[in-house]
Amino acid sequence: MKLPIFVCVSLSLAVSLAAQSQPGITGKWTTQTEVQGIAVNETCMLKQAADGALTGTCDTPGGKFAVTGKANGGNVTFSHPAAYQGEDMTVSFFGKLDSPESITGSIDMQPINAGGAFAMKKIGN
Repeated sequence: MKLPIFVCVSLSLAVSLAAQSQPGITGKWTTQTEVQGIAVNETCMLKQAADGALTGTCDTPGGKFAVTGKANGGNVTFSHPAAYQGEDMTVSFFGKLDSPESITGSIDMQPINAGGAFAMKKIGN
């Protein structure tokens, strides 16, 4: 009878440790982007759910926008609406968690078909 209990406890501990080893995205991040030679800085508050879903907001020069996305292992993707010169668009980020405090990758802005690079640094929880 002791063996099944030991196995259950061991499996529970292994699952718990695996969940804790996933890098967390939840927190406050500064984002530096460059799109077609134009630098734009944002501050984003991101929250990562247990299933990897990302929500939150990004404060941009054009306003504060809701974020949706996903973190899966070291891959991070999210997007938010924006406006540029009166045109509504979607800004999408495709990145890699380089460390617990750093994400880098590419950015895509549609429908204006513009792209570039971004770097994020975690500055708080």
